Amino acid sequence: MNGHDLLPTDLDRIAAVVAEQGFDAIDPALVDAVVDRAIACGASATLVHVVTTDAEPPVARLRAFGRLVQAAAKPTPTRTPVHAAA
Repeated sequence: MNGHDLLPTDLDRIAAVVAEQGFDAIDPALVDAVVDRAIACGASATLVHVVTTDAEPPVARLRAFGRLVQAAAKPTPTRTPVHAAA
């Protein structure tokens, strides 16, 4: 599964587990998938850093992860084709 395959229900379940039991209770690949999806949706690099750095305080990581889940729930931006002028 890559970050782009996550459904809103997946995001809800992942966020619930992390909120209730912490990051150690979930497969790190799922956290990575949420981070990848959030980045694709334009999430802040600062939030990504906080979530992916074990040295950050747990409460900061949890809050940042919640924000990344919110970003990941948004549709990914699509590129508009550029047409050459005639």
